[in-house]
Amino acid sequence: MTDSSGQTRMKDSESGVRPFVIERRERESDVITSFVLRPRDGRPPAPHIAGQHLTLFVDIPGAGRQKRNYTISTAPNGETYRISVKREPEGLVSKWLHDVAREETVLDIAAPSGSFVLPADDARPLVMLSAGVGLTPMVAMLEALAADHRTPRLQFIHCTQSRATQAFGAQLRSLAAALGVETAVFHTRAKDGEVDDDVVAGHLTPDWLLAHSAVAEAEYFVCGPTRFLRLFVPALAKAGVPPERLHYEFFGAVEDLFDEPPPAGTAPSSPPSTVTERHSRTVGNITRAAISDALLDSAADAVVVSDAEGDIVLWNPGAERIFGFTEEEALGRSLDIIIPEPFRARHWEGYRETVASGQSRYGAGDMLAVPGLTSDGRRISLEFTIALIKDPAGKVTGMAAVLRDITPRFEEMKALKKKVAELQSAP
Repeated sequence: MTDSSGQTRMKDSESGVRPFVIERRERESDVITSFVLRPRDGRPPAPHIAGQHLTLFVDIPGAGRQKRNYTISTAPNGETYRISVKREPEGLVSKWLHDVAREETVLDIAAPSGSFVLPADDARPLVMLSAGVGLTPMVAMLEALAADHRTPRLQFIHCTQSRATQAFGAQLRSLAAALGVETAVFHTRAKDGEVDDDVVAGHLTPDWLLAHSAVAEAEYFVCGPTRFLRLFVPALAKAGVPPERLHYEFFGAVEDLFDEPPPAGTAPSSPPSTVTERHSRTVGNITRAAISDALLDSAADAVVVSDAEGDIVLWNPGAERIFGFTEEEALGRSLDIIIPEPFRARHWEGYRETVASGQSRYGAGDMLAVPGLTSDGRRISLEFTIALIKDPAGKVTGMAAVLRDITPRFEEMKALKKKVAELQSAP
């Protein structure tokens, strides 16, 4: 189906992908703009928990259909979502949103997902640590705490270049006052007159963070560019913060905190390589990213990537061919859509154990035969292997599975076994 702008629209299906209208744009800083999104059909949006994100689909002339994840930057209100997007100079979708999208523009959006959410109780002090546009889930969390009249012991620490790049300034001050939050905002390019009781000129360092937060008991929520995560997550882990108290989320390789190498002695020693760095390597004059894209798009096998909660975040054409679900129908949904119901409990027991332990029995090329489920309800036979996806600190953030449909071979073997059994039982 097509809307008035000529863009191809996807159907409103049980996948949770629905058309939303940009109700209004709100300029938050020189580089960040918020977009308030309302369901076009008039029904309430799917519920979310503060800190979760949306998957957005947009058709860009000359570039085709694009998908991106954006954190919902407001607490649930039952009527709209809000995303707050930094305009990246090389960002295809972020530039389109800033420069082209207007009120009444229609976007396709999948249901919220993600596990970067606050604990249900206030037993421990909380530290929210963010850089650049990484403050968006923190704003949503602060709004949710205020709406629920919760007042945990809370520190809000944020890093940005200057007042011009600081988003949600007035709102954050209001929320901090209402919740009794201790705040510290670091301006890496502070200008005259910007430094006050809440603003610190310069770069945040791990030493400052460890000296000014309750390392022995606090629960940390860290969000920002990859380089920011690579500096602070390993430092917190090395200082003794266990995985269950260390939560983090990042937005790719955007580096809006530092424009030069970190000061000597502040970067973690021998930082682990990231997916972004590995994809920048070349084989001859061909990048690993180009190789990966070619294999994903052309592989006959299904390649399915899920996050730590088991929600699908990547679905290649091979997966569509084998299981019947389109990419739009699969993204954001649970792996349950391809697992027959009798096998789900055992699957999720193993999945949770793998996420917690960081170890899998089915990596390194070992194959496992399992039943699968197609979009039309057919039972098929699969062989698969998985690879664990880990962040710079070694925490499992998802799994990539390569699955092959072996139903014909399985049926042949079953028929052969039946024939052998009949021959053996014959007089």
